[in-house]
Amino acid sequence: MPNQKHLHTVGGKRSRTYAVWVQMRYRCNTPTSPDYARYGGRGIAICVRWNSFENFLSDMGERPAGLEIDRRDNDGDYEPGNCRWVTSSVNSDNRRSSVRVTHAGETHSVMGWAKKLGIPWPTLDWRLKRWPTEKSLTQPVREKRT
Repeated sequence: MPNQKHLHTVGGKRSRTYAVWVQMRYRCNTPTSPDYARYGGRGIAICVRWNSFENFLSDMGERPAGLEIDRRDNDGDYEPGNCRWVTSSVNSDNRRSSVRVTHAGETHSVMGWAKKLGIPWPTLDWRLKRWPTEKSLTQPVREKRT
């Protein structure tokens, strides 16, 4: 049980920010965590400063509604310069498993390119598995037949 003096509550309930801090520590520091292999088990750590919830809160601020914690560099630690609050979509796009595609000096995930170009993700994914990158990213999408 966490030290009660560090419990951060809103309306008698544990705050969203405190819950993020607890879960971050759990997946990095607890080998029995289902997510440990993807975090602590592969060397992802939490900076010493963030052993204190108050310091985490000071550096990150309150978790905005609807946002999640994200590490800019997925191989980097949880620390002030590497963490930010983002939407679920941005967080998903920044996963290690996201395929990255470089074209014309820009690198994005397949989802990132799909959004940027206005191409449905399944269409772009299909193209990239079958066509050269340039054609996949520049070929206009055909209108649906009626």
